[in-house]
Order: sequence, then C-alpha cells, then structure tokens
Amino acid sequence: MTNSGITVFGRPNGTKAMQHEAPSELDVLGFPRDYVTLDLETTGFYPNRCAITEIGAVRVRDGRIVEQFQELVNPLRPIPRQITALTGINDAMVANLDPIDDVLPRFINWLAADSQRESIAEPIVGHNVSFDLRFLDYNTRHIAGSPFACMDYDTMQISRVLFPEFKHHRLADLIVRFGIADNEEHRALSDAIQTQECLEWMHQYTAEHCEASTIDWRTVPAKTSAEILHQQLVLR
Repeated sequence: MTNSGITVFGRPNGTKAMQHEAPSELDVLGFPRDYVTLDLETTGFYPNRCAITEIGAVRVRDGRIVEQFQELVNPLRPIPRQITALTGINDAMVANLDPIDDVLPRFINWLAADSQRESIAEPIVGHNVSFDLRFLDYNTRHIAGSPFACMDYDTMQISRVLFPEFKHHRLADLIVRFGIADNEEHRALSDAIQTQECLEWMHQYTAEHCEASTIDWRTVPAKTSAEILHQQLVLR
C-alpha cells in the first residue's frame, strides 16, 4: 500500500472533494444502505497521548454484514489497569503484535478493497463516532501525512433525535432498549456489529413511525477536521 495515496478513504488522490458528493446508496429516508461500521479500543481518551489497541469493523451491503475486519494493536506502552478491566485487553495479548504504523495501512486497504465502488465513498457508521474518527485522523496524519476523510453517521446522535425522552444513549443502553443484547462487550468487532444492528433497528423504526417528509439530514464538518463530515438526523 502507498500510504500517501489515500486522502479520502476508498478513493485515490485527485478525485472530487467529498463535500460535493452524496453518500452512496441512500434509501428514501436518507439512511445509508452500504456502509462500514467501525469501533476502536484505545488506552485512553486523547489521540495525542493515548494509543489504539484494537480496530473492529464490518462492511455492510443493503443493510447486511458481508465482511469483517478485526486486529489487536500493540500500543507500545502499558495498557492502563482500568482499560484492561473494561475491555479484557492486556499487555501480554498485544506484546508481540504489530503497532498502529503497520495495522492502520492494512485497515485502510481493507476499507478501499471493494474495487467496484472505488469512485464512491462509503460512509462510516459508529456510536459516538467522533471519538473513533479523531484517533483515526490523528494516526493517519502521523503515518501517511494526510487526513482521514470520510462522511459518517453517528448512532448516538440518531438515537438522541428519535428518542429525546430517554436520558442515556450509550451503546449499552441502546442494545438493551432495542432487544439486541444484554451486555456491551467493549471489544471492537462485537461493538461494531452491535452498532450496525442499532442503526438498522432505528432505520426500521423510522420507516414505521415517521413520515418521509419529516426527515432531513444536515452535513456538519467535524470540529477537529474539515475532511470529516457528520451526517446528522433532523426531524421537522
């Protein structure tokens, strides 16, 4: 892989700016049908001081998972005790594994692997996805010298709009509320799969309870990078 050849994931340098393109394969309600759901595990909250310990993602076609990606990452530093307690990932598990400098290019290659769609950017879906994208952007800039650019959908934001009567919108809350699972595992791949299930559940709920004329989406650049565009649900 040529790291510097990726500026907008899944497309080579020289393509049109993402701001002028619509996400691929939207349905009548504006939900994506083809996308990648992403989750990361990290040693902490801040990309400039903490490291990625696991990347998990699933590729979705027409609302169904068709492919998975999962790799543990050597953070090249001790994993805090509280992080191990939460995720089960400890120093011994990652000691002999590749660091992010090697894993991230493989992940970006995986994102770009669908040659039939190389001219269309697939959206990224995540729960509180800004957190994950900050880490990806920071590391992509460090490794490849270019930003990680994408359009994204946040299942936390969508839940807050659809269900304002609820106080909490964590992934752990949604999977119980929607009858998906009893517990969040706090591992990247399982969380990515549960996030995909939450998006599809809310998509179905919206189709059954909302008129298409009341649904809209607005595009908001991320605070930390103009190359990352949040697609946010709006109900009129």
